[in-house]
Amino acid sequence: MASRSVLLIPVLVAAPTLIDAQPIIFSAVNSASYENSMIAPGSIFTVFGFGIGPEQLQSASTYPLPERLAGTSIQVTAGSTVLNCPMIYASLKQSAAILPSNTPAGPAVIHVTYNGKTDPSGITVTIQTSAFGIYTVGSSGLGPGVITGVDYKVKDLENSAHPGETLILWGTGLGPISGADNIVPTTGQQFSNVEVYVGSQPAAVSYAGRSGCCAGLDQIAFQVPASISGCSVPVVLRSGDAISNFVTLPIATSGSVCSDRAPAIPTSILTKTLSGAEVRLGALAVGPIAILHGAGFQFAHSIAQQLSVLLHSDVSDDDARRIISSYQVRDLKAIARILRSYQAPKQSPKQLAHMLRSAISQDQQGAAVAFGSSGGLSALALPFASHLPPAGACIVTREPSVPDGIHTRFLDAGPSLNINGPLGQRTMSQMRGQYQISFGSGFSTGLVPPGVYTISGTGGRDIPAFSSSLTVSNAITWTNKAASTSIDRSQPLTVTWAGASVPGYVMIGASVHTINENTTLACTEDSAKGSFTIPAFALAALPAVSSRYAYMFVAPHPLSNLVSIPGLDVAYFVNGSSDYQAVELR
Repeated sequence: MASRSVLLIPVLVAAPTLIDAQPIIFSAVNSASYENSMIAPGSIFTVFGFGIGPEQLQSASTYPLPERLAGTSIQVTAGSTVLNCPMIYASLKQSAAILPSNTPAGPAVIHVTYNGKTDPSGITVTIQTSAFGIYTVGSSGLGPGVITGVDYKVKDLENSAHPGETLILWGTGLGPISGADNIVPTTGQQFSNVEVYVGSQPAAVSYAGRSGCCAGLDQIAFQVPASISGCSVPVVLRSGDAISNFVTLPIATSGSVCSDRAPAIPTSILTKTLSGAEVRLGALAVGPIAILHGAGFQFAHSIAQQLSVLLHSDVSDDDARRIISSYQVRDLKAIARILRSYQAPKQSPKQLAHMLRSAISQDQQGAAVAFGSSGGLSALALPFASHLPPAGACIVTREPSVPDGIHTRFLDAGPSLNINGPLGQRTMSQMRGQYQISFGSGFSTGLVPPGVYTISGTGGRDIPAFSSSLTVSNAITWTNKAASTSIDRSQPLTVTWAGASVPGYVMIGASVHTINENTTLACTEDSAKGSFTIPAFALAALPAVSSRYAYMFVAPHPLSNLVSIPGLDVAYFVNGSSDYQAVELR
């Protein structure tokens, strides 16, 4: 067992801007997953706000944990029950404490008091018997998990786990204990109904309970299943009806360094980014403009031009981006606020939605290319890679926040590029650090016309002459789509397809977009298999929403077509086709 010490969760210390004002709370979340507002009694939770603690982070250094630390105290009110929370640390913008084990289940309000002043309204949370979160290496709830061997060394790319090895997963939120929460807990108290999944396989669990080192900290001992390997293998825990955040674990069948089979970002690229070195990247794609825009290609300029024609007023690129983002979550009020500055004719919500569908429709096709040299990616590389699980596995993630320190320099490949294919030869203009072309509208929704697409350039300041090709075979088709309009998240779901390139890989997934939710399910499978069953634990990690906010898709895997371009470390030519539909998640 690890030595006894007060647990200090890694945090980003706030900038020193102390003001003498009432505390303000923005959110209260599980300190490991940073997800939603469901918190389990006996778990460590984090409160985000402003003026909720001292400028410099202060942490509890001895047991028993205090109810007041550096002027900060936190209370939870559940019905008629009011309880003080043992403090872990306090700082200007975030503080952490343990939710007392005797907190009643149901709705509750958390208040923070700092230097005698209490936040006026508090934050409403839901107390749930079990709501587990897995700690991550980057302290974001995404990417590599804090999973160690029995030697307590965290598994990483160069110290990978092995099939059959016993590991310890660290987190918080298994549930309440019978003893005090402000002291080191008694070891041996275990929790039942705890399941761990590695990839899509269940793992044998030998211990699931409080750690003997620290108050509020849980540890789960499990055995890595056989026949699993990769540098970003998904790991998730189910405790009762609650699903934890998904994290990743590097697993090697032999040796200490993991390796990935296609489709995946090469391990050498991940290692290079983790060293802090700059990486020269390339992305080429053809497909629906709305899909390409959602993948990060900046088609805002062409969409701004379309909106300008529709509104009879010049719409800026920045406003086009904001309009697109608001439209994706159907926030028509936000769109109306943006459009007021253009003195555009007033539109009813239905007219506005119709207008935007005309400008941002799935039947518009295009192509885009981006070349860049990026540095400071060490904190983002592995969380990004975790969004793309190995074949046979699924992962549920939210959009990662972009950490400070990342910088990208546009790599010039010349004033324009050429694209040649079934739609003829076109010129791709350079626009704001990218090359892009719109093929217009009227295409089969979501599907790229089959044929061979070749993008080439004569060379520029950074990229010499090159030519890269993508073969689009018969259109990919989700063959049992009609039976999947309303999805029971408690049951596995089998998805079948036809028309995918063989050899190759497909991605099966779902996306949920609301004003407060941005969650993605992604599963990878060999395209030749023609079917994949999404496990119930993966579907259960998605929120229950109507078909207005969710859709499912089957698509060629974005990393299926690795191309070689001089001067770049890695580049992919992506087929942006997909067969999709809106779905109800119940």
